[in-house]
Amino acid sequence: MSIAALSLGRPAVSDAGSDSRNLASERRAAAGPDQGLRALAHEHGFYSALYLHIGHAACGRAAAPEGPPSRLVASSPIALRQYGEALTGSSIARRAAGSHRPFAWTNTDEDMPGLSGRHVGLAIPVQDHAAGPGLVALIGQDLDRVRRLAREEAAALAFAAAELHQSILASVRPAATAALTAREIECLRFAAVGRTVADTGQALGITSRTVEFHLKNVAEKLDATNKVHAVAIAVSQGLVSLRG
Repeated sequence: MSIAALSLGRPAVSDAGSDSRNLASERRAAAGPDQGLRALAHEHGFYSALYLHIGHAACGRAAAPEGPPSRLVASSPIALRQYGEALTGSSIARRAAGSHRPFAWTNTDEDMPGLSGRHVGLAIPVQDHAAGPGLVALIGQDLDRVRRLAREEAAALAFAAAELHQSILASVRPAATAALTAREIECLRFAAVGRTVADTGQALGITSRTVEFHLKNVAEKLDATNKVHAVAIAVSQGLVSLRG
């Protein structure tokens, strides 16, 4: 995998600062994809994060590519439901496909379908010549702070995003969707819109234990680390929607 390096002439950091960054990097690498995103968000004062593999299809196009992205991972189920589809079809993803520098965004300035209210974030593009570009989006509240981070911490953020990009593409394998049963897909669809195991069982007329059994099978078949990871893979494959 060949990832373009970002050279921004950062000022030298102290050994203590370097050690702290290395430790944070090691912790993200040891975590699962959703945990790695959550760690990066909290490390820089954001409350949510998402990763989107834009891929080669979007490069050089004025519009977003048709169909779901090949990878979509979030730091939490709430972040996935609230921002997943909005980010996938956004002008942020189109900008990131051809950008090398982190940039601040608000949904009032960008095209983010289905996202109401005011939302602020930081987009960190990753240019991967082999697998196609990716994007890490951090969600916060303070636009001035986000802009300052984009200027002052660009290189560190780009490095962290590149690490996540590599680890997520390595860990999220193509979904064996054909192997899922109709009941497993039903349980997965309820999970994607935030329904609890108990709610799902009541709606489908089965026990909570049976729902858990089906979701466990789904995670194994999709090679996912947990239910959230399984939902992210299923969304990226177009198998389920984040909207009820």
